[in-house]
Amino acid sequence: MKTKILAVEDTLTDVIFLKKTLENEPYEISYAENGRDALAIIERDTPDLVILDIVLPDIDGFEVCKRIRSNDRFVSLPILFYSAIKTVDEKLLGLEMGASDFLPKSADSRELLVRIRNLLRSKKKIDAALNSSFYDTLTNVYSSQYFQHRIYDECVRSRRYKRDFSCMMLDVDNFKVVNNTFGFHTGDRILKKIAELVIQNIRGADEVCRFKEDEFAVILPETDLRGAYAVAERVRQYMAMSDTLRNECTIGLTVSCGVSYFSNEVKDMNDLVGQASDALKQAKDEGRNTTRFYTRR
Repeated sequence: MKTKILAVEDTLTDVIFLKKTLENEPYEISYAENGRDALAIIERDTPDLVILDIVLPDIDGFEVCKRIRSNDRFVSLPILFYSAIKTVDEKLLGLEMGASDFLPKSADSRELLVRIRNLLRSKKKIDAALNSSFYDTLTNVYSSQYFQHRIYDECVRSRRYKRDFSCMMLDVDNFKVVNNTFGFHTGDRILKKIAELVIQNIRGADEVCRFKEDEFAVILPETDLRGAYAVAERVRQYMAMSDTLRNECTIGLTVSCGVSYFSNEVKDMNDLVGQASDALKQAKDEGRNTTRFYTRR
């Protein structure tokens, strides 16, 4: 797949120059003539790098850069200001808005190519670091660090906009027996399979995270407690009947689930996660292979 570059430029001669400079490079180039179109393209089909002019017919490049940087989704997106404006104050303002680099249009085309390559190389390193932080290397679902980040955001959004939001915790029953009997390699394969099966039984908007060794958390936006309980039961029942898990070892593998709902009585994300964990503990204490939702005692 080619590296995607978005050039935000409204001057025809500069567009022609960019096309000529980049035509023999392994890049897929798209163009936007104004800031609003650029933002829409970035939202719809995020490029790997943005070449951004400052002077645009609607909002200026500084504002475009500021709006891009306000979205955490684009934290690693390189922005190269490429403009006829080249005063120190303009450069500093661009950098303050979050630009990755600044190059005047009077610069040699070879320098432009080098700047682009350097920014893309840095992006690759940043993406690799983010990927290792946000994804669990064994199961390829989201990590516990990502879970903490996302559940905080969802709690804030739920309270601000009065949206339903639930959390589900899932634990593999008797997992220590599996590791002790069949070894850790078998245990790792089982965790991978369980992560895959959970994903198959939830919606695309829901997010699975590895919370602890054999415990998973599922973020359930726009879901009330009844809906969360239904999701947890669907997952639990599917696991209990799964031939995929039976083929991994002779021990009957099941899971227990606990769910909680972000009601007005819930103080914050820690309270919500704690309630789901309490419900999970209740499910384990009551015989495993069951689902419980949190209720105040």
